Amino acid sequence: MNSTFMGIEISKRGVQSHQQALYVTGHNISNAENEEYTRQRVVITAEDPLYIPALNRAETAGNIGQGSVVARIERLRDSFVDDRIITEKNVMGYWDSKDGFIKQLEMAYNEPSDQSIRDRMDELWKGWQELSKNPELRSTRELVKERGIAVSNEIKTVYRQLYDLQVDANRQIALKVDEINTHARNIRDLNERILKSEAMGDNPNDLMDKRDALIEKLSTIVDISVGRSDKDEIIVYIGSENLIQGEVVHELEAVPDPARNGFYDIKWAKLNTDVTIKSGELAGLIEVRDVIIQDNINKINSFAANITDLLNEVHRDGFGRNGETNFNFFEEKMISDNTEGNFDLNNDGLNEVTAIFKAGGNNKIDASAAIGINGTLTFVMNDSLEAEVQVDYKESDTVNDVVKKINDGKLGVVAYIDHRGHLALKATIAQDHPNKNFMIRHLEDSGQFLVGLTGILKQSGQDGSFDYRRVNDIAKLMSDRERITITPDYNPAAHMDVSESVKFDIDKIAAARGKDVGGTGDVNTGNGIGDGTNALRIAALWEKRAMIDENATFKDYYNALISKIGSQGQESKERVENQDTLLVNLNNLRKSLSGVDLDEEMANMVSFQHGYNASAKMLSTFDKMLETILQLGA
Repeated sequence: MNSTFMGIEISKRGVQSHQQALYVTGHNISNAENEEYTRQRVVITAEDPLYIPALNRAETAGNIGQGSVVARIERLRDSFVDDRIITEKNVMGYWDSKDGFIKQLEMAYNEPSDQSIRDRMDELWKGWQELSKNPELRSTRELVKERGIAVSNEIKTVYRQLYDLQVDANRQIALKVDEINTHARNIRDLNERILKSEAMGDNPNDLMDKRDALIEKLSTIVDISVGRSDKDEIIVYIGSENLIQGEVVHELEAVPDPARNGFYDIKWAKLNTDVTIKSGELAGLIEVRDVIIQDNINKINSFAANITDLLNEVHRDGFGRNGETNFNFFEEKMISDNTEGNFDLNNDGLNEVTAIFKAGGNNKIDASAAIGINGTLTFVMNDSLEAEVQVDYKESDTVNDVVKKINDGKLGVVAYIDHRGHLALKATIAQDHPNKNFMIRHLEDSGQFLVGLTGILKQSGQDGSFDYRRVNDIAKLMSDRERITITPDYNPAAHMDVSESVKFDIDKIAAARGKDVGGTGDVNTGNGIGDGTNALRIAALWEKRAMIDENATFKDYYNALISKIGSQGQESKERVENQDTLLVNLNNLRKSLSGVDLDEEMANMVSFQHGYNASAKMLSTFDKMLETILQLGA
């Protein structure tokens, strides 16, 4: 015979099960607006039945039910959707961080407007054209000076804004590293609490929600993957290294690199090895700092260096209002005060390189005539490998042909015919390190092209080669010192300015071209204040393909720079919008399973309430039955 109190026990368990279900329903409803919350569901199962061995087993049930019990409280979560969201948030973080900085880059150039580099340059060239027409007027000289100052100031302003953005990106990189470490420590703490809770047989669903939310925040910053194969610990990877393994955290560290202006490298703190970062906000910031902004700084530096060099090259050949010559229009600030170009590149206190920006030939040449000689030019690439690259020339080639071969090779050195008909070789932006910008690495000729024909090197062969990795190697160049330009100081755009001689005496502005008096073979006397030929030659530079490395005019080079920024901005904007749409769809998919539906919860509440009431009524009925039995005994 069953126990008299079994009905009471079954009813009590029914009340408890439905009461727990109501609690969970109330918890769901109260977190309906919590974006990090995952809907929970009570799983009610039958309690293990009783088996009563008896002689009458064949006549009655041998297994007797004991009512219901709450087996567990489930989180309704799909790990596949979670992993997709983690991946897409990582991509979103990458493009979002880039988009923000590219917008600021566009603002730095302030295009199109009447206060931009392009507008200032247009006004400067118009000023030179006006001076060529009215060279005798001091007002036109004053106009050229002021417009030169305006160009210089605008270029310096753009450079400063670019550098400030680079510093800001670097600062944000350090903040993101701190944020990663903070999230990692918090996840570690949650792992510890979850593990202890599960060991006690509990369902720490709310703690898991908090952990999943932190993992998603972490995925926005850096590309992570999550290992869930071990039920006792969750592992978060960056690349192939684990950031979090259960209750252990391997923190990151932002380490300043003295060789790169103190910019941060990201390393594993204890291992001191580089962290492989492929995506997320951190990867976007690193790319913005080291690639996008640095490329813009390099381009604006190249723009400033070439304008300064080419305009000064023509200006020095001209004559001022008072007949003086050989003055620069723009200030030239060199990387080395040493007249031989010797420079301490690695800051060890000793000069170890010869830093030359340009080497012009001594000989005037017919660039369209066949050179009539054979040989091989050897250059060194301006990247970290510094591999030798050879350019062959043959008798039937013209100088123009050889120039094209050099420029098509992208060797870190470009060639061009200057305004006097001489060959000139000029260094470009370095591919390995910004501190090596505008340094000719190596010049060597097995024949006579750079030696007897153009007059750049004194001697053929390896013994006569110029190499920047040696000091005093400027002596290998045949070029007159006025045709050799020492490498500009770091970031020439930062200190571009009109020369002091022109600022304090506008009569030194060389509008006149001059003439050869006495048959010396050199232009040595000015044509008087009415000559504006040299001013016209300077004005023509704006339309000349002076940016040799890009085969572009100054105007086209700058326009291409602005167009590239606009294209990058459009791409990042579209990618952010696409990722946002994708994440909205994924979040909606997750909410369909994990989100709290108030209508559904209200229906569940009514259902559980009825179950609770029925169990309570049953309990009351059994209580009355027991009371009846007790009264019979009395």
